[in-house]
Amino acid sequence: MVESYMKQSGVRESDEKANDNAEEKARAEKAPKASVEKELRVEEKSLEKTKVAEALKKSAETASKEPKKVGETVEKPAGEKKVEKKEEKKAEEKKPEEKREIVLQRVFTVPLADAYSKPAKKRAGRAVKLLREFLSKHMKAEMQSVKIDPPVNEFIESRGATSPAKAVRVDASKDKKGIVVAKLAAA
Repeated sequence: MVESYMKQSGVRESDEKANDNAEEKARAEKAPKASVEKELRVEEKSLEKTKVAEALKKSAETASKEPKKVGETVEKPAGEKKVEKKEEKKAEEKKPEEKREIVLQRVFTVPLADAYSKPAKKRAGRAVKLLREFLSKHMKAEMQSVKIDPPVNEFIESRGATSPAKAVRVDASKDKKGIVVAKLAAA
């Protein structure tokens, strides 16, 4: 009966066996690929972990080595050399710091609305220039000798370069050398 069914459907036993063999081969091929892929992933993760661990060790070693003198350099990765140079510059800047003898000290509210007459991209720069001009006029100093504290500049540009503050309140002090320093005044 089975034979008659096979004859009617046109399927042979050899064809069935061939299909079964092909399916088994496909399964066998897929299984090793999956296991190989898993092994590769595990190896990649372990390599990443070892690289991170090595980097941490190197950074710990370089952190423990400190230069003996300010001008002395130590072999460090490129990123750390820049940090060291900045620290050296800060140390050099702080050395000649002398106490300023203040001759004149005043608090001004400087109008900066005239900066809006310039194109949008140039307004913040114009506002800083207006501040310098105002202080040089009222403190009787040259424009080059007017120094603006970074917080004042940040306040002027706090809303962006295209819409600077319309006025700023500064505490200006002039020393014997004629240098005027503008600091942000308490509100």
